[in-house]
Amino acid sequence: MRQFPATPLWLDCVRATVLEQHERLRKQAASIKSKVRFSMTNLPLDPTLPAQRQCRACDSSMVSYLHHVKLQRLPQTTPIYYCMACGSFLHPQIYREPDEQLRADARWHISVEDRNAGWAHELLDAATARLPRLASVMEIGCATGTLLSVAKSRGLRAYGYDSNPHAQPVALARHGIQIDSGLWVGSDSAQYDLVLCISTLEHLTNPKGLLSEIAAYGKRTGAQAFVSVPFNAEQHSWPDFLNPDPKAGNPLYLCDVHLTHFTKRGFETMARSAGAVQLVRATYGGWTGYWLIF
Repeated sequence: MRQFPATPLWLDCVRATVLEQHERLRKQAASIKSKVRFSMTNLPLDPTLPAQRQCRACDSSMVSYLHHVKLQRLPQTTPIYYCMACGSFLHPQIYREPDEQLRADARWHISVEDRNAGWAHELLDAATARLPRLASVMEIGCATGTLLSVAKSRGLRAYGYDSNPHAQPVALARHGIQIDSGLWVGSDSAQYDLVLCISTLEHLTNPKGLLSEIAAYGKRTGAQAFVSVPFNAEQHSWPDFLNPDPKAGNPLYLCDVHLTHFTKRGFETMARSAGAVQLVRATYGGWTGYWLIF
């Protein structure tokens, strides 16, 4: 009879840890659901939504359905999934912003210009220290161009991309910054020393795809990148993710537009898989992210 090798002890430990983590999450969910008074009678579940089979962050297939959560901008709910490999939370894209909401987004970015300008100076101080010959910056998901305007004021050549068509005229009128409303791709022939991508990947159905484009560009041109997302899915935040009716301050309150909620482990796995060979974690104001070298 053929003899199969025994399962390595370390693998048994990993499996036990994952199962224990999943069971703890399940019990915590049941406990919180029993305490939260919330009726989904008038919030229909959508049976046509495809199940999430793979984690957007780490590519693991160890993804488990958790529960449905109320959306803020649509009268329905969305299924929330949990990755047992990296701890990230994710859900499908249901909501697509109408024109008036896109206008409101542009107005919100104007309202936080002073705050973001302060954070931008911190970030660019660090960038100058890392890259003494820094002369140009390109930002993906630049909104109305606040960070780029700070870069321009420091003598840097600045260009940006944002899919919101109302961001372009605001950036030009307020900051004299030219941005492109199209989609950026890694085959871009322009040369930039630094690529920035802040609070963008969490909005995408394929964040690793964009990160791979950034890596391809960095490998080809020698550019470095700073990429930031809200890291709000660590274990201390689990009670928030288990609440089916999130309020302001809960990470899921923005789940209409934030599709992936990253953990540190999930992001690092995604970045290395995309092509980053060195990751340095840093925080500038409210932006926590990683310097990436390819």
